[in-house]
Amino acid sequence: MKPSRIVQLDDTTIGHIAAGEVVERPAQVVKELIENSLDAQATEITITVERGGFDRLVVEDNGSGIHPDDLPKALDRHATSKLQSKKDLAEINSLGFRGEALASIGMVARLEISSKPPAMEGATIVMEDGIKSELEPIGMGAGTRISVEHLFQNTPARLAFQRRAETETSRIVDVVVSHALAHPETAFHLKSESRSLLNVPSTEDMIDRLYDILGSQANEMLPLQQPSEDHNAPGDERWSGWISTPDITRGKGDDIHVLINGRPVAAGPFLQAVRRGYKTRLMQGRHPLAVLNLTCPPGEVDVNVHPTKREVRLRHSWRVLERLERCIAHSLESIPTQPDATGGIPELRGLSGGGNVKSVETYLEPRAESITPDAAIQQAAGITEPSAAPSPALRSAPPAWAIAAGQQLALTGEKAEEAPAKEKQRPVSQSPLGQTLLPTNEGKPIAPALSPAERTLHRHAGKGAQQSPSDETPLDGVLNDLPAMEPLAQFANSYILVQAEEELLLIDQHALHERIRFERLRNSGQSWEPQSRLEALDLNLDARQSAVVDANKTRLHELGFHLERTDDSWYLTASPQLISGEEIRPFFLDVLQDISGDEGPLATIEAKKDHIAFMNACRGAVKANQSLTLPEMRRLLEDMRRIPNPWACVHGRPTSLRIPIDSLDHHFGRHG
Repeated sequence: MKPSRIVQLDDTTIGHIAAGEVVERPAQVVKELIENSLDAQATEITITVERGGFDRLVVEDNGSGIHPDDLPKALDRHATSKLQSKKDLAEINSLGFRGEALASIGMVARLEISSKPPAMEGATIVMEDGIKSELEPIGMGAGTRISVEHLFQNTPARLAFQRRAETETSRIVDVVVSHALAHPETAFHLKSESRSLLNVPSTEDMIDRLYDILGSQANEMLPLQQPSEDHNAPGDERWSGWISTPDITRGKGDDIHVLINGRPVAAGPFLQAVRRGYKTRLMQGRHPLAVLNLTCPPGEVDVNVHPTKREVRLRHSWRVLERLERCIAHSLESIPTQPDATGGIPELRGLSGGGNVKSVETYLEPRAESITPDAAIQQAAGITEPSAAPSPALRSAPPAWAIAAGQQLALTGEKAEEAPAKEKQRPVSQSPLGQTLLPTNEGKPIAPALSPAERTLHRHAGKGAQQSPSDETPLDGVLNDLPAMEPLAQFANSYILVQAEEELLLIDQHALHERIRFERLRNSGQSWEPQSRLEALDLNLDARQSAVVDANKTRLHELGFHLERTDDSWYLTASPQLISGEEIRPFFLDVLQDISGDEGPLATIEAKKDHIAFMNACRGAVKANQSLTLPEMRRLLEDMRRIPNPWACVHGRPTSLRIPIDSLDHHFGRHG
């Protein structure tokens, strides 16, 4: 067999290969053109899309433009104004720098560039199927206008693998939204078939841009705050941005936007750190909303990993992810999960009527002055004082009709005096001597079957001996100012009926005890002390696992795993007391998988404490269909005061349902 001879590819074939890497779809074309406009310091960018971008794409900006003599050169491969030499690759400060986008687009479409720098004449040039036309003068305003027509028409194979036009339009919207969040100082207008899809003005206040993109939910976003200990931590990486409260979630992580030095990047590598920051505040399978901006020295990030620059590589990725996790956890510390109101159950929605209704004129009041994420971080850290609130005299008064609509008026036209609310004396119920359970059918299971995902989370629930709440070590300190709570009875041997002043609480005994055990296990240092084994355990590790142990022996020792090597085999001589004998080897192998990856936070001691506490919280917790004594109920209620978040279990499910007595009166017609 004769060897195949090596030949030099022609420029057209080389251009099509490059286009296949850079121009994946119409949305990628929009991304490249928007980044060029932003690098040109544009403050207004208009994008016009026809049939998902396959027929026509136009991007116009008011940036610095391209010198007429440079227009032909801009269509050559690896021609750029953003790099001068290989030294500049060490610190990339621009969004685009490879010099391939325009040349690649011109290979698979008809590309027309028209540009006019300030105080210069405008010029235009066309490139179609890789062939450039002559430079011609044109009359236009300052800035650049790039038109892309008939994308992939000369490459039917690539066109056959594209999505529907509607799908591509939605991808283009995602691209514009990401860049709009990264650059609030720039106005973006996206149009499709003469219809405006997105139109956001420029702003200096990030909360305004969030409101333009996310709508009213932006008011529920929390500024990301940096813990005080991170100010003196090694490294210059700093996180800022906004995150949603735990009650605002999505089924996918599509609404988590990660920006690195103003560059939108794929959020995938950061999702685990985000979930770890929320700890047990999220339901399984749910994702928060977030706009996260990482500011770091350009030399600490490699943006030249992928031709589309969608993926980047961080020099200290483990440190950056740890910082993100700590910032999110610190920002959520002051946001307690509230007990579920009656509206969560369709059959009880009538009980939640008559809630607090905002007056009409409150919707017309200007929103308070917002602060940028960086300013919010500084205020939270005590570095700067918050700015004074705007003077009431500067606020525009709501119109008279709004005031009239929101108030009860007397016959004279003046505001009517409201009668003082009648105070009702509410008796406090008490449990009868000798606990009595509400009648149930003991022949059938009471608790509904768990979903497959829930069963996976509760895989440890059936193992180990159950513990009575009264036999566990009392918790110290009072963290929650809760009213006096009196347990009344159990319902279905699964739920505790509690009177809390003028409210009836229905508490899931298993979920609450699980949360209490989680906090106790996580903060119990004694359980993490290594316990020597009477006989060393042969771990039977393969070559890859042995290499991981050899590289991380110090870390494993800090986690409580003491190891010795004999005859090319690893033996475990001590392990944390919290882990029972039959679980040591499977859990140790899980630890090896965690620390063998590139995600450092998974291997930290605190993360492992949370992980083990999470797995063991279910074991020993009281179960559904388990009878409790009144002292055990009171002990659970008392422990609610001594844990940070008693209203959600470790899986993010609610522990309590709240029914105000006023709602019951309203439901049964006792008002009036």
